[in-house]
Amino acid sequence: MPVKRESRSVLVTGASSGLGAFLARAFAHAGYAVVLHGRDEARLRALHGEILKKEKADCPMVAGDLGTPAGVRAVQAALGAHGVGVLVNNAAVNPELASGVSATEIEDVRAVLDVNTAAPIALSYAARAHFKAAGGGTIVNVNTVAGLRGSSREVMYAVSKFGLRGFSESVKEDWLKEGIKIIDVFSGALGTGMSAHRADREQLIAPQELAEFLVGLCATKSFFVKELNVRRTAV
Repeated sequence: MPVKRESRSVLVTGASSGLGAFLARAFAHAGYAVVLHGRDEARLRALHGEILKKEKADCPMVAGDLGTPAGVRAVQAALGAHGVGVLVNNAAVNPELASGVSATEIEDVRAVLDVNTAAPIALSYAARAHFKAAGGGTIVNVNTVAGLRGSSREVMYAVSKFGLRGFSESVKEDWLKEGIKIIDVFSGALGTGMSAHRADREQLIAPQELAEFLVGLCATKSFFVKELNVRRTAV
């Protein structure tokens, strides 16, 4: 039997891997219509097939690089085309973590800021216009603890996430008056691909557990969580 879908759908950026893939699965399992975004079309198709088989739910796909105007515009168009009621700004890049070298050249700095700060801001404004017409909606910004207190190991990543946090804090109260909830999630390290090199990966935050928890946060009616600070249990 087909799963009963929610009246509103959710769009997850960066759904082709990491936490984004877990979020897509969790939302689909909860009965949401899910719109998948990612840069890797092959991975998106694989996730689409998995969700279709398991949940009997077809997930529209939007392939595009959020570091480019064309990629951002494609996602903006999908918000209205698929009646999205929840936008999850999850996509992010962190080249410093992979290389161990801080981004210092202007091109490298812009590449991080474009995806991690500029794109979610532009998508949030597009979502706002759509949500106002639809009577409300929810934006989830997947941030990081580095967006709260910085990180000497990933300077530009922290800077980009501070920027997203500053944007959210600047508009959150005014947008709430328009029926738009913004939930900021400041998470510690997850046991996903970005942490594959860590010896303590098994003790990090379980992405499936966090994804399922975030789905629940989007379903509250009489209240909402403005921000969430998540740290791992093991110390």
